[in-house]
Amino acid sequence: AQAHDARKEPLGDAAKNFDVVFTLDVLHDAPFPSNLIAQVKRVLSPKGVWLLADIAGLPGVRANLEANPAAATMYAFSTCLCMSCALSEPGGEGLGTLGFSVPVAKHMLGAHGFGDVQVLLEADNTRWFQVRAT
Repeated sequence: AQAHDARKEPLGDAAKNFDVVFTLDVLHDAPFPSNLIAQVKRVLSPKGVWLLADIAGLPGVRANLEANPAAATMYAFSTCLCMSCALSEPGGEGLGTLGFSVPVAKHMLGAHGFGDVQVLLEADNTRWFQVRAT
């Protein structure tokens, strides 16, 4: 196992491919999640898997507030913490705490060649995806 900080050395510059990439609670905070997705695509071996975990948000504020009693608190944290990270650089994409819903995940991942996106589990406000290239 190897920990890798993509801010210091982009994954796309890695000299080897990885069979497994694991990210936990990362994409919604990243200023450029699309860039991170592209980096993972470049280094994931052809039969590799990306275990991606992020906050279990629904599409839209109303849906989150109606379905999740903690959503108001999560939006407050998002405003103070997540969005300050996600918008910390000019042009940041700003997903925020509840912004990486299943439709957003499938769209963003699919745009980078990940056609096999499956939700493995949702528990404790975390959604676990299994992501593979097609």
